[in-house]
Amino acid sequence: MSSSMEEDEVLYETRLHISRPYTSNYPPLPHSNKVNQGGFLSMIKDKWSDYRSNSSKSSTKLRKNLSLFISLRGDYVAVASANQITILSKENDYQQPHGTFTSGGGGVFTSGVWSEFHGVLGVVDASDTVYLIKVNGEEIMRINKRQLRASSSIVGLIPQDGDDNDAQRSCLCRFVVITADGCLHLIETSKEPSASVLNSGLKSLGKFPKDVFCFDYSSECSLLVVVGSAVGISQSSVGNSAGSCLLSLWCRSQNLDLEPLISIQFEGLYSKSKDAALSCPKVLISPQGTYVATLDIRGCLHIFKMDKESRSLLSFACEEQLCSQGSNNITNEQNELLKDIVDFTWWSDRIMTLAKHGGILAMLDIGTGLKFQEHDHLYSMLVLDRIQQFQGRIFVLDSKVPSKPHRESGNVYNVEQITGGRNDQLDVSQLHWSLISVSKRSVPEMYNILISNCKYQAALDFANHHGLDGEEVLKSQWLHSGHGKDGINMFLSNIKDRNFVLSECVDKVGPTEDAVKALLSYGLQVTDQFRFSESEADEGSQIWHFRMARLQLLQFRDRLETYMGINMGSLCAGFLYRNIANFVLYLSVKLP
Repeated sequence: MSSSMEEDEVLYETRLHISRPYTSNYPPLPHSNKVNQGGFLSMIKDKWSDYRSNSSKSSTKLRKNLSLFISLRGDYVAVASANQITILSKENDYQQPHGTFTSGGGGVFTSGVWSEFHGVLGVVDASDTVYLIKVNGEEIMRINKRQLRASSSIVGLIPQDGDDNDAQRSCLCRFVVITADGCLHLIETSKEPSASVLNSGLKSLGKFPKDVFCFDYSSECSLLVVVGSAVGISQSSVGNSAGSCLLSLWCRSQNLDLEPLISIQFEGLYSKSKDAALSCPKVLISPQGTYVATLDIRGCLHIFKMDKESRSLLSFACEEQLCSQGSNNITNEQNELLKDIVDFTWWSDRIMTLAKHGGILAMLDIGTGLKFQEHDHLYSMLVLDRIQQFQGRIFVLDSKVPSKPHRESGNVYNVEQITGGRNDQLDVSQLHWSLISVSKRSVPEMYNILISNCKYQAALDFANHHGLDGEEVLKSQWLHSGHGKDGINMFLSNIKDRNFVLSECVDKVGPTEDAVKALLSYGLQVTDQFRFSESEADEGSQIWHFRMARLQLLQFRDRLETYMGINMGSLCAGFLYRNIANFVLYLSVKLP
């Protein structure tokens, strides 16, 4: 689809791939504990350490009941439902589980990332335990925060195999663990549990935010963006900007070091809210690195535009952009679109897909302020993610829970705040999730999709809007009709493609005598101008094609009359055929 077309509309196909209920897995799958050896005493120490950290009165954690982890090329998609992970593969169109994994500890998975080259999924649960899992669901290893010697909670992982050829040729799978205090830890392992290796190399970046809330890494742009607290950040490092939060951009060098590029302060709420959290902190770099967008726990979206030449970040307010299009173009619906966002992802470098609190999925062109309404269907609990190496391909994870008096449709929170070790937990055993893909389509592709789905009125409207030939709709309607008089009058007679019409008249056999006669009669009517008795000054191959078709129709008409005579007893009383279609086929073979 051209860029000019993209400013006017977004064409997409929506497909449901798989639906699954949450199922407990007892007993838990066997897992490797090569790193976690230490006996019963070590396990008690770990549990006591987790209890002390979780029971702190001042501690507040955000937890997602549902998460979606997609590999760079989309070869694998992992759906995390509470403490269970379902791994899906592109090979079978994400329709059957390729593998499943259930955490025996019952911890909810909070973040994850794929090492697609090695086929390994790295995930983190609410207890700050890192799991490395194969695509078949087999656990390779697990590492807790104490073994990493981390003094702060784990924010997420970055795979290390997509940036340099040496790493791809290596048999070791590497992940960088980022903790909330801005420290980096390196994990290296092979795919075989017996050869698992833990190399916890601690590295602290001085200009990192003091408290890291969320981050995103773009392997294509070699950029890392981090959102954290601005407390303790010198004003000289962020220019004239001010605010309680800091967004910093880092560049990945060839030797895998991170170099600071740009920082900007802004106002946002990313932790410890008295009200219910609407969303988890999230930050994403646009596919081509033009924009950075971050979502705070109130559902407020903050957008920044990168100026690569001046190495600066500019706050990009959607509301101001909408207003710049003229007051007549502003509607209350557009203003409401910028609020109460539960999740988002990038559709293209300038178009965002937004999941609203009311269960609405919509798109917004942040360059023009043009809004595209995606679905009339109201979802219940939405999670969004995209295939990073392909623009215009996202996945939607929708989950439904049984309705309760205090819970309305499209009003279910996927994010829960856990304070002081206590939480009002959603009963995840009642969750039922569905994986849906939304894929960009060209104008011809979208037209064919509407026709193949028998959405004929929508296809006609689409054809009129885009200046397409509406005959394809008529052809499909004819092919799905009963091939009788009504079908001829409504569809076949309105098709201008004479080659198609004649092939249908010659090859199709109607279900009844009247239908067969009507089809032969219409074919003879179409070819009436190509009688052999009429001489033509220029008899081309096309004319002879029509004449041969007419000759076939005349032969079929004569054979039909012969059949009817036989069947009525005027020729042979003992030679009866009740199935017209079978007899016409018989005559076409036996009577040359």
